[in-house]
Amino acid sequence: MLHIAWTIDGHATGEATIAQGATFILARRMNLPPQQAVVAETIDGSSYVFVRLPHVSDPALVVTATASHPVVHRGQRDNGAIVEVTTPTGGSTTPAPGQKLSLTDSGSRIELRFPDLAFAATVTFTLPDLPDGSGTVQLGVDSLQHDDTWLIGAIAVALSPDGGVVAHGDLKRAFALWRGTDEHSDGAFDRNVLRPALAARGLEAGPRMNKIVLLVERCRRTAEFPSRVLDDVRDRLTALDGDA
Repeated sequence: MLHIAWTIDGHATGEATIAQGATFILARRMNLPPQQAVVAETIDGSSYVFVRLPHVSDPALVVTATASHPVVHRGQRDNGAIVEVTTPTGGSTTPAPGQKLSLTDSGSRIELRFPDLAFAATVTFTLPDLPDGSGTVQLGVDSLQHDDTWLIGAIAVALSPDGGVVAHGDLKRAFALWRGTDEHSDGAFDRNVLRPALAARGLEAGPRMNKIVLLVERCRRTAEFPSRVLDDVRDRLTALDGDA
């Protein structure tokens, strides 16, 4: 169960309590009357906040209550919107369009900002008691399995030394080890894994640019992966390497 307190432009406010499996959604609804630019509704257990603005995506933000940490999905397209997730300790992540991430800290704040819209939601939750050994699920590492673009980013940051980046061959080998597949050729790895990871984050790499440097610097700058997730990635890779 999670609780969401939201506000729009500092004056329209509301609260929602979401049960496991349900969602909180910020979305566009252009058929609202001009004098009613914001509407909050509950539909089939999920909570919706609709706004009458054409540049807000449908949906723009989705928060899903799960058995462990809530998951935030940025549906908002890349049209000048600023989307930020900030923890109570001040750590900040800027999810790319289409990205999903786990909220590991109760009290995290999600913001969507345009010049004419400022939406903010504070998400509080209590995790259920989980058995020993379930830490990777709590930290959301298993969710990396579903998309190469986020998995390769986490591996790249986890394996990169302070002030540097992991070698191309080492990253390629680690990715193949995690996936349990043969290693790509260099060209196929760059084309099918690294370039999509950059594109998903709104980055472009020219022919002479180091794609791993771009990827690692972006992930570090936005604190995309919490340190606990990176530690878990390292532990899993060490275990896989020992079994190889």
